[in-house]
This record gives sequence, structure tokens and C-alpha cells, in this order.
Amino acid sequence: MGLRMQWSVVYHSPWDATPEAYLECGIVAPGRSRRLARMEDDTRAFKAYLGVQHFDPTRYGLPGQAQTRFFLSLFLRGRIVTLRTYPTLDAARAALDSFHAGLAPA
Repeated sequence: MGLRMQWSVVYHSPWDATPEAYLECGIVAPGRSRRLARMEDDTRAFKAYLGVQHFDPTRYGLPGQAQTRFFLSLFLRGRIVTLRTYPTLDAARAALDSFHAGLAPA
């Protein structure tokens, strides 16, 4: 059956290169994250989430500027494989596609 994708109602494709738009419109709150899509492939025991997150290091006493970025979390057989951030949704989707393409059936 392959990779099934379920997009959230808060996902806006025109913002795929501008994660800050989700913060500016209040879809993601400062210091929080929000899922934008869930992907599953039962034949490979694989699940993934695409989302947007805002991180402000000053909340933790760290130096640096606040950032809003897209994230991709990958799960295999119920265990997390990785959680990474990306500047654009296209970059996150490319990482998702690359990882998924390399999976063998469960």
C-alpha cells in the first residue's frame, strides 16, 4: 500500500518555505510545536510526523536567537529513529522520502 499521508487542517502549503508564518498566525505558540502531517506505512512498521516548532534558547538561559523551523520525527517498529529540524518543509520531505525509500518490508 505504501506511505499514507494525513495532513492537518492547520497545514498551509504556501508556507512550505516560511515556518515563521505558523508562529505569526498563532498556529504554533512560542516555545511550542505543532504537527502538520502523519505518515504511515504498515508494511514497513514505519510512522513519521512532519510539523513546525518554535524554539527560544533564552527561555533556558542559553544564548541565541529564537527560531521557527519544520521538524521530522521518524519511528520504526514503535521506536523513535530520529527527530531533526529543517529550514523548509521540502527539505524535511526529502529526508522523509530518502529514509522511507531505504526501508525493507517489516
